[in-house]
Amino acid sequence: MAATVMTFPQDNMDDDDAAVWERLTRGVKAYEPELPPARPAKSPKAKPKQPRRATVTPSARPLSAGKQASQPIDLRSGEKAGIDGATRRRLAQGQIPIEARLDLHGLTAAQAERRLARFVDQAARTGVRCVLVITGKGSEGKGVLRRLVPLWLKT
Repeated sequence: MAATVMTFPQDNMDDDDAAVWERLTRGVKAYEPELPPARPAKSPKAKPKQPRRATVTPSARPLSAGKQASQPIDLRSGEKAGIDGATRRRLAQGQIPIEARLDLHGLTAAQAERRLARFVDQAARTGVRCVLVITGKGSEGKGVLRRLVPLWLKT
């Protein structure tokens, strides 16, 4: 593709036309579009970014026995309490490492509920951001704990 060469009227005018063109364009200023203000240059000695910590809102904190959440959420539907959209996407994409695991295989519902409550409390106290709770499928494929854990977490 050949480069386009711009020609200006005065490039191919005779002297009379050039004089007229000069008089016509004498008071004309070049167009200068309004540009947004330039962003300040980043300092080369910028501090390294600290990893962002997901914050837990009061509605997402575990409640002690006997208290009920004002509006319980359905964790089974994928609704997440106290998690912003960006953190939810990073979590779903596996970009947030699992920091603690709890395996509830072989426990009764009562044992699993107590162990889950202690685990969540300890994780919250120590600043653990992402946990994995393994429920298993139970005998006869009923998945009692799989059904109960989301209910326990929302109360």
